[in-house]
Amino acid sequence: MTQVEPTERGRTALDVVDTETIPLPHVFPTAEEAPSRGGRRGPRGGHRIEWWSIAIALTVIVALICVAKALTLENFERSPVWAGYSIVVMVFIFGRFVLAWCYRPRLPPDSETFLPTVAIVVPAYNEEGAISATLEACLGINYPADKFQVVVVDDCSTDATLARIRETQRRFPELLVVPGRVNRGKRHVMAEGMKYVPDADILVFIDSDSLVRNDAIRKIVRYFADPAVGAVCGHTDVLNADKSLLARMQALQYFIAFNVHKSAEALFGSVTCCSGCFSAYRQAALSPIVEKWVNQQFFGQPSTYGDDRSLTNFLLRDWRVLYAPDAKALTAVPEKLPQFLRQQLRWKKSWLRETMRASRVMWRKPPIMAFFYYLSVALPFFAPQVVFHALVISPYFLWTPPVWYLGGIAAIALFYGLYYRMKTRDPAWYRGIFFSIFYTVLLVWQLPYAIFTIRDSKWGTR
Repeated sequence: MTQVEPTERGRTALDVVDTETIPLPHVFPTAEEAPSRGGRRGPRGGHRIEWWSIAIALTVIVALICVAKALTLENFERSPVWAGYSIVVMVFIFGRFVLAWCYRPRLPPDSETFLPTVAIVVPAYNEEGAISATLEACLGINYPADKFQVVVVDDCSTDATLARIRETQRRFPELLVVPGRVNRGKRHVMAEGMKYVPDADILVFIDSDSLVRNDAIRKIVRYFADPAVGAVCGHTDVLNADKSLLARMQALQYFIAFNVHKSAEALFGSVTCCSGCFSAYRQAALSPIVEKWVNQQFFGQPSTYGDDRSLTNFLLRDWRVLYAPDAKALTAVPEKLPQFLRQQLRWKKSWLRETMRASRVMWRKPPIMAFFYYLSVALPFFAPQVVFHALVISPYFLWTPPVWYLGGIAAIALFYGLYYRMKTRDPAWYRGIFFSIFYTVLLVWQLPYAIFTIRDSKWGTR
């Protein structure tokens, strides 16, 4: 075991879990492979040729897509709506990559010595197989012991979760355990945990199936040295990517969602969702709104999902919300299709609900941020119609095969996959490119269903 100074907790997340199950070389790169804080440093050594080869390939893909759009300009006369949609989507997708590339975390000069009091709150429900590793990773954080506390709140689990928590507490007496008296839902449990750490300057929420890296708390709290920052989203990769093709596809999805989408939003201090897997909040920002958040209703029903997006929305108007690409964690994702579909449906419902709220705030943000945000709201509603037109109307009624449409999907999927490979060096990167096809064929139809069932507030996985 690594020895550390008495004032710091010395065990790392990697000391308490089976490292053979975690793709560490890809999600937690070495110092030589990792980008600098600004993210501009290229690869070193033998990886340089591969890096530049992929960069050239990405450039070629973008150029080919642009040429294809130019060659089909005559479609504007026959189908101005569909042709215009394709142009807007291209600008939207590649525009976010450009914005993400421009994001460079700007930390205050005193950020390296900024050490506020921190409390990690872990809401738990029926996670007997993961909760011990999650808590031990949290307890192994490298942070001054007198400024650090871990709280776990069990929401009346029906399995052995509480027993596993108690076992962990016997080995780590400093762990604060709050057993629930009645099952109330995740946001109530999160709020309950907050009550036990009223003096913490920064509250960190971590899902009960996530593993946080040893240095992640030190890295994420640096952003709060700026008093205008109310919340910071850490970077989360997929823990169980090697378990199934579905999980591997989600590894690429997660990486793009954090590394690209959240970076683009953080450029304007307006990350729209601080993910529940690993995010930090300023206590002073949460205290005034926590009661409204806990008791939030939608169409007369309690809001029981989308807790992370909802909490972020409460802060977006008055606080800067950032993304910390250097504060890393891992989380488990669904490995089987039924569980995955239920999760995605729940996320889409929360997106629908919270989009209505965020839309009333985003017009106050910088014009570019507002433009891309409102595009991100509008485009998903057009997507099912576009897919139906391209795959059904065009080939069977207009006798036009969807060559350009399917070619565009394949090009974007390859672009995502190569970008993921360039950034992570994951040898199984090619499996992730199937997600774009999977989304087009299956997930795109979930949005209409989510609209029709929006009043159903069941989690679906509980």
